[in-house]
Amino acid sequence: MLFLFGRKKPQYNIIEEPMQKIINIVKDYLTRETNNALLITGEWGVGKTYFFDNKLSEEIKGTSIKENESVKYKPIRVSLSGVTNIDDIERRIVAELYPSLNKEVKWGKEIFKLFLSIPKIKEYIPEIPNSDVIDSGTNNLVICFDDLERISKTFPIDSLIGYINNLTENNNLKTIIIANTDKIKDESFDEIKEKLIGREIEYKINIEEVFDILIQNEFQSFSEYTKFLQKEKEFICSFFQDYKNIRTLKFILSYYHDIFSQIGIIAPHIGYIQSNKNNILKRTLLFTIAIAIEFKRARCSKEDKETMSYELWPFLDFIRDEGEDSIEEDKDISVKVKKGEKTDPSKLKYKYYGHYDYEFYESIFDYIVGINTFDSTLFEKEVKEKSGIVEGQDISESYKVYNEINSDYIFEISNEEYKKLLYKMLEYVDIGDYRLEDYVGIYNHVIKYNNPLGIAEEDLKERIIRGIEKGKDRFTYNPDLFRRLPYFEKSDKQNNIEGIIEYCLAINKEKEEEKYRKDSVLLETDFELWCQKVKEEYNNIPIFTYIDSLLIFDFYNKNIRLRQNISDLIKDRITYSSVILRSEIVFYRQLQESIEEREKELKSGPEWYTYNKFNELLKKIIDIADQIPSN
Repeated sequence: MLFLFGRKKPQYNIIEEPMQKIINIVKDYLTRETNNALLITGEWGVGKTYFFDNKLSEEIKGTSIKENESVKYKPIRVSLSGVTNIDDIERRIVAELYPSLNKEVKWGKEIFKLFLSIPKIKEYIPEIPNSDVIDSGTNNLVICFDDLERISKTFPIDSLIGYINNLTENNNLKTIIIANTDKIKDESFDEIKEKLIGREIEYKINIEEVFDILIQNEFQSFSEYTKFLQKEKEFICSFFQDYKNIRTLKFILSYYHDIFSQIGIIAPHIGYIQSNKNNILKRTLLFTIAIAIEFKRARCSKEDKETMSYELWPFLDFIRDEGEDSIEEDKDISVKVKKGEKTDPSKLKYKYYGHYDYEFYESIFDYIVGINTFDSTLFEKEVKEKSGIVEGQDISESYKVYNEINSDYIFEISNEEYKKLLYKMLEYVDIGDYRLEDYVGIYNHVIKYNNPLGIAEEDLKERIIRGIEKGKDRFTYNPDLFRRLPYFEKSDKQNNIEGIIEYCLAINKEKEEEKYRKDSVLLETDFELWCQKVKEEYNNIPIFTYIDSLLIFDFYNKNIRLRQNISDLIKDRITYSSVILRSEIVFYRQLQESIEEREKELKSGPEWYTYNKFNELLKKIIDIADQIPSN
C-alpha cells in the first residue's frame, strides 16, 4: 500500500493473540478454588474497559461455575472513579445488580447473604427477591472493579483493598481489578496488593483484534462503512502500532462515519468524484486520523486552526532544506514532535503523509476539535475545489492531469509516462489554466523526485509566471489565497518560489480591486443591497479603498433622502473595525474635502446642517485613522 510508505505495518501474531491469552487466564482463575483477585493493568486509553465490556464479560458469561456445570458466571463492572468510602462502592454494586434482580436472573444464595448483611444495602433493596431467583449455595457473581487509580485522594487505598480482600477471602467471590498501576502514587500499594492479588496480567493490545471488535460492536448495521473499514484496516491500524489508544481509534472511526456518508452522497452526482472516490476517501481519512491523534494528544487545538490551514508550509520547509526528502522508510519520525510540543503542517506531513501532499479540510478540522458540527455543505465545496471542479461544471482536462500527478497513480506508471504527464501539465500552465493557489504545488511537482524533466528552476519560475499572466482574465479573487501561499523569509534557494508566490498574490490583489469596483455599481442600481454588502460582507474589508470618493459624493448630492443612510453607514466603519480606517484614509480625506467645499457653498439651511454634520464625522474618522500605525 503506497500510503504506508515510511509507516510501520501491523504485526500479526499467529500463535496466540494477547486478548485470548488474558481470556484463558481469567477462565482458569474462574474454574479454580481461589481466595484472591486478578489484576489487569495497562496504560490509560488502551481499551481495558472496552475489552472487559465487549469481549471478556461475554467469555465469563459462557463459563460454568465449578460446583454446577449448568450454572454460568454473571459478571458486573463497578467503576471506582471518584469513590470516597465503602458506602459509595456498595451503592454502585447495587446499581449494577438491581436491573438483573428485576429480570429474575438467578443468583447464588451466598451472594445475597453477603449483600443483605450490609445495613446500607438493605436500604437499597427493600425486599429480599423471590426465592425463585436464588440458586442454593452457589456463588456465580464476578465483580470487576475498574479505575482503581481514580479513587478519591481522601479514600485510603488500604481500606479499599481490605474491603475487596474480604469479598475474595471470606465470601469466596471471584474478583477482577482493572487499573493503570503506574498512576497509583500510594507507596504502600505494592505491599498491600501482595495480600490480595493472585496474578497480575499486563493488558497488551493487538490493535487489529480491537479494530475488529470495534467494527462488530459499533458499525455492524452499516454494511458499506464496515466493508470500507475492513478494506482500510491495515492502513488505519498502522497509525496505532506505537500509539495504542483505543479511545482515539474509536473516536476516529465514529467521526469519519459522517464524512464517509457525505462522500457517498456527493459522488453519484459528479462523475469525476465518483470515479476517484477511493482516492478522496483515503485523503480525507488520512487528514481525519492525523488531526484526531494530534488533538487527542493535546498537540493541536482550536487555536491552531490558522496554522494548520497553511497547506504549503511543508513544501516551503522542503525548499528551505534544499529539497531533501525528509521521509525515509526506516526513519523514526516520532522524535519530530516532542512531548507537549505543538504540531504544525510540516510535522503532520512528516509524521503521517509520507510522499503525499498535505491537504487541509476546514470542515473536518472544525468537526474533530469541536469548533462546529460536521458542515456537509462546506465539506462538499472543499472536495470540489481540491478536485479542481468549478461550480456548476465538471472537472477540466487540466485538473484531471494535475490530480493524476498528485495521486497514487504515478507509482503505477513508468518514468516516461510520468514525464509525459508533467509535460502535459506544463502545457496547461502555459495558458494559465490552473487556479492561483495551485501554481506553487505545480512547481513542487515538476522538481519533485529529483527533477525528472531536468528543467532549470529559474526557467520553470519564469514559465509559470508567463502562464499566469496569459490566463489572468480567467482568475477570480480568492480571499483565502494569503494563507494558501504564506510568506516566508528570503534566501537564495527560495527566490524562485518566492517569485511565484508574490506574483500570484499581486494578481489576486488586482482581482480583489476589480471585484469591489464592480460591487460599487450597486450604489446606483440597488442601494439597499450595496449597504447590506458593506455592513455584512465588507465590515472587515477596506472596501472604500477601491471606490472613487467622487462616486459617493455625487450620490450623496443627488439623493437627499438617503444622505443620513450614507452617513450612518460610514459611521459604522468605526464600530466594526478601526483598523481598516487606516487603509481607507485617502478615500475619507478626498470625500471630506468635497463635502466641506459643498458645505461652504450652502452657508446655511437644513442642507447646510446635514453637510456640516457629515463633514464633522469625516474629520473625526480621519483623526482616528491618523492615530493608527500604518503597516
